[in-house]
Amino acid sequence: MYRLLATCIKECKLLIVDKTGIAILFVMPILLVVIMTLIQHEAYKSITQSGIPVLLVNNDNDSLGLSLEKGFKEYSICELTIDHGENYKTSADIKKKMVEGKFLIALVIPKNATNVLRSDVENIMNGMVDKTKVTRGNPDQVKVEIIVEPTANKAFVVAITSRLKEFIAAVKTKVLFEIMGEKIADLVDSKEKMEMPTKDFFVYNENYAVREGKKTYQPNAVQHNIPAWAIFSIFFIVLPLAGSIINERSEGLFIRMRTFPGSYLSILSGKLFVYFMVALIQFCLVLVVGKYILPLLGLPVLDIGTHLFALIALTITLALAAVGYGLLVGTIFNTPQQSAVFGGISILIMSALGGIWVPLNIMPHFMQTISSLSPLNWALMGYYELFIKGGDWAAIQFQVLKLMVFFIAALAISYRLYKLKIRLY
Repeated sequence: MYRLLATCIKECKLLIVDKTGIAILFVMPILLVVIMTLIQHEAYKSITQSGIPVLLVNNDNDSLGLSLEKGFKEYSICELTIDHGENYKTSADIKKKMVEGKFLIALVIPKNATNVLRSDVENIMNGMVDKTKVTRGNPDQVKVEIIVEPTANKAFVVAITSRLKEFIAAVKTKVLFEIMGEKIADLVDSKEKMEMPTKDFFVYNENYAVREGKKTYQPNAVQHNIPAWAIFSIFFIVLPLAGSIINERSEGLFIRMRTFPGSYLSILSGKLFVYFMVALIQFCLVLVVGKYILPLLGLPVLDIGTHLFALIALTITLALAAVGYGLLVGTIFNTPQQSAVFGGISILIMSALGGIWVPLNIMPHFMQTISSLSPLNWALMGYYELFIKGGDWAAIQFQVLKLMVFFIAALAISYRLYKLKIRLY
């Protein structure tokens, strides 16, 4: 016990003296979380609030053009600018403004679009009523021009074009009903018009899949970024931990410590315990930032869920996995430079595969399969269950188990390599 306590005190003193190490361990995670959350906040905001600058050039000024104006005005993700040909007479005028960054997407409705639509629909109805009245040949086409700024998010483009097709289909249906009503009235010799319903037949209710009893969730950068970058920062504890283990070997401290009475494992346990506590402090600091600092910057408050025991268990196993990986890297390599390069790159790779840098749902299928091998992915999925889906211990216990197995496996491999390296000294 005394050896363990003495080692803890020694490691704490070394950390306090190392100002750069303190900055990397505690300041870097906070800065990383704040910067990345602020950057991504606008992306989430543009999905849930107005934000996509869209230009609608309505040269039609009839039912089709006016319906598109009304529809896009009510479309919450659009920051709509409407023009009737006064300022944007040609495609070149539109592209010039888009290159300057004023719009991401432009929709150009041609002149007489409604008349062409009516003519085509009426021709179809005439053919159904009287074959001799149908006009032969292909119907005239309404050519709607869609101009996209090259850097525009593809998802935004798909959303706008899908809504455009939806509005056009609605207008086409309305025109069809109007002409059908006229034809039926002529056949039955009635002067009454068929009234088109003003309200849609369908009502859409969009919500997010969360656990039973969890309040409605709205996507925001805080809930996604806090756990992701906290995990990333905790695993970077590999660098100072592995460097410390290697320095003790290269400077001869390892040999001297082996001459002390008792097991060297008690000394090593003291080192691991200190870095384990550092990882927990890192995570707590990030939670404090999410709860109290980010709201001061205009961001949502972090919601950590209601299952505190599950959160503590997941965080402990995450810290153990990071410490175990640091021990393994420090045992394998012989110089601090080797461990720093391998440790840093391996964490970047595991974080990319684990969904820290890139969302898993946009990865190819085989990459999603590979990502399930990353311990950072296990931790991230666990925090998503708690922070976003309203999960409890039952929802994350498998992730906790995998992290614990990873820690035990890292210890076992490190111990085996330690025994092999003893023979070299």
